[in-house]
Amino acid sequence: MTSAPSSGSHPRLLPTRERIERRAADLERYLNLWRIAIAGGLCATVLIAGAWRGYAPPDQVWSATVAAGYTLLAVAFHLYLSRHSWDDRLPTVVVGADIALVSLILLGLVVLDRSLAAVNSQLVFCGYFVAVAMAGLRSDPRVATLAAVAVPTSYAAVVFLAVAWRQVEFANADPQFGEFRWEVQIGRFAVLVAVTWMVRLESALGMRERTRASLDPLTGVFNRRYLEDVLTRELPRTRRRQQPLSVLLLDLDGFKGYNDTYGHLAGDRLLAEVASLLSGAIRAGDVIARYGGDEFVIVLPNTPGETARRVARELMRVVPSSVSLCAGVGCVGAGVDTVEKLLHAADVALARAKSAGPGVVAG
Repeated sequence: MTSAPSSGSHPRLLPTRERIERRAADLERYLNLWRIAIAGGLCATVLIAGAWRGYAPPDQVWSATVAAGYTLLAVAFHLYLSRHSWDDRLPTVVVGADIALVSLILLGLVVLDRSLAAVNSQLVFCGYFVAVAMAGLRSDPRVATLAAVAVPTSYAAVVFLAVAWRQVEFANADPQFGEFRWEVQIGRFAVLVAVTWMVRLESALGMRERTRASLDPLTGVFNRRYLEDVLTRELPRTRRRQQPLSVLLLDLDGFKGYNDTYGHLAGDRLLAEVASLLSGAIRAGDVIARYGGDEFVIVLPNTPGETARRVARELMRVVPSSVSLCAGVGCVGAGVDTVEKLLHAADVALARAKSAGPGVVAG
């Protein structure tokens, strides 16, 4: 007999949560390899140049030291990714560290009284663009917004310190880095603002397109795939914050009879109306999705089971009188710690509610 394929070797067979986390971790590992190559390459270049000339200027020693330290941190991060479960806060932290690396090198040059190198160096300045590119590859508006705010602000702080503290405006021209010119600095700042906000816009547009793909075309609420993605993100957050999480699985009683009596087009309009009414009755932070057929799921973050049952009873009063609702409640707790188990708990509760009659809440 042929054994079933292992989910470990076939990522598409993994549960939704593990599949998403694996994709995110794979992307982070790929970007981290480039991080190691770039930071390590910068360090190696300075060392080779210093060995060739027989000496290395203080600014290059500083840059190489920071790059070497960051390379070691990147290697440690790579080991961390291979041994620990995914945390959705990691991209934000890592992008912040990338931006901080470039800013630290430039600020160090100001401290070393190499202000012209800080404000005119093309090599280190390009590090900001590498950090922005890595932020954009994640297609996460939160990460892109961080880059759009932090990168121009950091560079503006470097220029401010060079001007206010080191009086770089009046410094003699440097053979390698030239002289300080305001039009160059304003142009650099404008380019950073333009590039980072274009990346942010692209990430936001990408998120909007993904959201459209996550909508059920008939009812306008989210579809089942998006529901699973939401729960995949909410479960780790719930555990970290030690907060309750509940889901409602709602079923329209009498919908088949309504379809048989008035036709499928009328049934479709009823489903869309019910979805709209339910959407308008829940909190801004709750998520409603069509689960299939005449079933809807509502995700209730930071909501214990008793409150979820009360919410279900309140929602039953907003639907048209031509149909009624049954509701099953599933809650995160002992033995219910995955998306599949949470939805299964709500499904079992819904079956009990339907067997007890219309308008019943179970779970």
